Amino acid sequence: MRILVTGGAGFLGSHLVDALVERGDEVVVLDDLSRGEKSQINSGARFVQGDVRLFSDWEKACEGFDPEVIHHLAAINGTRRFHKEADLVVDVNVNGTRMSLKAAKEYGSTLIFYSSPEAFGEQENMPLRNDSTSIFTPAHLHQRHSYGASKHIGELLCQFESRKGLDVRIVRPCNVYGPRLRGDDNGQVVSMMMESNPIVVHGDGLQTRSLTWIHDVTEGLLKVNDASNLSGKAFNLGTNDEISMLDLATKIANLRGVEIIHGESNHGDSKRRLPDLSMNKEIDWVAKTGLDDGLSQLL
Repeated sequence: MRILVTGGAGFLGSHLVDALVERGDEVVVLDDLSRGEKSQINSGARFVQGDVRLFSDWEKACEGFDPEVIHHLAAINGTRRFHKEADLVVDVNVNGTRMSLKAAKEYGSTLIFYSSPEAFGEQENMPLRNDSTSIFTPAHLHQRHSYGASKHIGELLCQFESRKGLDVRIVRPCNVYGPRLRGDDNGQVVSMMMESNPIVVHGDGLQTRSLTWIHDVTEGLLKVNDASNLSGKAFNLGTNDEISMLDLATKIANLRGVEIIHGESNHGDSKRRLPDLSMNKEIDWVAKTGLDDGLSQLL
């Protein structure tokens, strides 16, 4: 199968590319390397450096290669950037998604759009379902929701094109962790806790998340890629095992032998985020790796 992966040099994208190449798919990666690493791209894939906001770069990636499936992962990520670089977040995430839809129509491709639980904003009613309302706080308070709102808009655009006949599927990977996950200031929580000393817990640390091992998620992505009759459907690829950030920090601190301190709360940080997993029956997928097992493998 011919598959184009945007953001294929990043954490989740590079693991997906590995899985696709390993099973024999022909893969092209489109990435600007602003966050990903060229060294993470599987040597069996063809790499095109480019900006997903520019359709000319999509044309370069697709030259002589009409993709059957497009996985659109490329986006501005990193919690601290959502508030500090809201204009760039919205620009890349919304306009990159617009171009992905244009490419899917141009080349007759199935599009898999990578959304996020952040698309639900600060919704407090759990679990997060496909019919849950997205709740965003007033814009003058902070711009944290530039990311979640951009993903919400991306889902709107995808559903619009799906109603017009384009095969578009939506996945929401839920707090995925594993090797290659960045642990710097713009990284995600597990790797930040794995690399910092002392470990910094934001606020009281009572906010909860459900963490999902990378290889479990990759297996789910392949199922969404391969299944038929999924257009317009969205899948929360995650687990129902909740853990508070304080408990997570304690677990990792004990494994590493470091201390914990408390820092300022992040803007608009959700108190809970628990995904509804009922749709995953359609793709016969469930996360299998427990947190303790995943953390041990990561260490």
